[in-house]
Amino acid sequence: MITKQLLLLVCFASCTAYFLKQPDQSTSLEELRLVNSTLDKVLKGDIQEWGSKAKCFACEVVVEALQLLVRSNVSQSEIANLITEACNLFHVETERVCMLVTKEFKEEFVTVGFRLLLHPQWLCYAALGDTCGEPANALFPFWNVTMPSAPKPKPKPLVKPKEGYPTLKVVQLSDVHIDLQYKPGTSVKCNEPLCCREVISKESKRAGFWGTLDGPCDTPLHTFINALEHIRDNIKPDIVFWTGDIPAHDVWDQPREKQLHHIHLTADLVSHYLPNTLVLPSLGNHESAPVDSFPPPGLTDEHLSNAWLNTYIQKVWSRWVPPESLDTIGYGGFYAMQYSPKLRIISLNTQYCDSLNFWLYLNNTDPAGQLAWLVNELTWAEKSDVKVIILGHIPTGAGDCFKAFSWNFYKIIDRFESTVVGQYVGHVHKDEFKLMFSEEHDHHPTGLVFISPSLTTFSGLRPAIRVYTLDGVYEGSTYRPLDTATYILDLEKANKDNVTVWELEYTATKAYNISWITPDTMHTVYKHLASDPSFFFDTYYQFKYHKVTEGLSCDEACYQNTLCDIVTGRSHDPKSCPRISKSDRLQHHYKDKMC
Repeated sequence: MITKQLLLLVCFASCTAYFLKQPDQSTSLEELRLVNSTLDKVLKGDIQEWGSKAKCFACEVVVEALQLLVRSNVSQSEIANLITEACNLFHVETERVCMLVTKEFKEEFVTVGFRLLLHPQWLCYAALGDTCGEPANALFPFWNVTMPSAPKPKPKPLVKPKEGYPTLKVVQLSDVHIDLQYKPGTSVKCNEPLCCREVISKESKRAGFWGTLDGPCDTPLHTFINALEHIRDNIKPDIVFWTGDIPAHDVWDQPREKQLHHIHLTADLVSHYLPNTLVLPSLGNHESAPVDSFPPPGLTDEHLSNAWLNTYIQKVWSRWVPPESLDTIGYGGFYAMQYSPKLRIISLNTQYCDSLNFWLYLNNTDPAGQLAWLVNELTWAEKSDVKVIILGHIPTGAGDCFKAFSWNFYKIIDRFESTVVGQYVGHVHKDEFKLMFSEEHDHHPTGLVFISPSLTTFSGLRPAIRVYTLDGVYEGSTYRPLDTATYILDLEKANKDNVTVWELEYTATKAYNISWITPDTMHTVYKHLASDPSFFFDTYYQFKYHKVTEGLSCDEACYQNTLCDIVTGRSHDPKSCPRISKSDRLQHHYKDKMC
């Protein structure tokens, strides 16, 4: 799949191709092919045979090449032609994809590349983490958000609510990735990064009507509608958490108009099928154009600013979000709303921590002032004895979240552990959870992050819907989850018999033998998983991949790294799992990565 890492490779290829044409160039084409072949393997994530030093070196070479190219008095159109030429020369993708990806990304790459003053070593450290070694003179200082002066309240022991108290039923929809060009009967493998559409292919396997697990294919629109019908008729939720990533993975062909059409179409469908349900959305990294491009407010150039997206979602989301919450959506794509007198729900724009959001390499100090705003919101909630649920898209403990943002957010959750009662995100497509811990001497668990499985079938995962039963609205409610239930669509049966059955995969309390869901009870689950490999594989690891059991295995390195993921609540933290080497963590990250 085309990603910005792969696009960096193309930029390097275009740069080398340009300078090869100059009279003083002595580099041979074969040498360039060898370098690009190496970079292709490294940047695509095929790093089993490459150490972390090779990956970091390749990253630095690419950054230097990009900086050299944009500073060489070459026009933007000439750069675009060079990138397309190099993309074709090195067979990175088809000619059509090469042409479109250049058109899609050129303005961002040229603009950021021209302004970028960072040393390549620091940029690669920021993108890849401490495996590259932190530069001695980092040009990006680690920043700290200002915390309230009042001391942290001592957390009170959590007691499970008694039977019969009111509850809230919540559905989380995440990573739906609707492909409006999906066509049943087309090839599941093709010569482009996204298939199951009319693309040239000799593959004999054909796309099923409801979706497919056999190739890089996204969600048919009718499958999304079927999921909404199931939610309406069988789940009947009070709230829907819609945690981002609406468009398909054809990121080389996503102009702004196409992105806005996806946002408007899916919002209208959700409103139609769930007319009496409160829907609380969050932005995903795929909503922008180009993908991952979220410049912070202050960039006034309409060709580069994200005002086009923020003002549009402000309008579309106004059907669900109250007027007093809309200003921050238009400003930075985040908001807070009061659900009940004692429950506030905050939706963050986590793309301000996205390491593939290249605008952050110009300045990533609390983009849009979002974390300072979050601290103010939580300070008010703490004083008012109001509980807070946080929504977002990218898990802040993931490897593709900037370290400074992640560590500050972790500190915020620690400080407000008695106020924040749940975090709900997506992005990785898999079914996971993460724990956060206090920095006090006892290191008790302070936060719990629910990472929802995806609705898309991309990379062979069955469509999934997550349902939570929360402690409901009454005096003294904890607003914490009492249980979760995950439903998956049996695609094989659906495509064979044309009957859709969203079957219950598991409930957390039954699968993990716990009474309800808190940081403490899920920490107990983690310790059970860590002490019993069979229990781990039969429960958590099966659930992680939506019970796609064919070929599913997990060796000791996989086991240890997957356990490490659970307790890595902040990114680029070498102390989270000190027994696992940095190179093993990097290899696991790229092998398990989803976008």
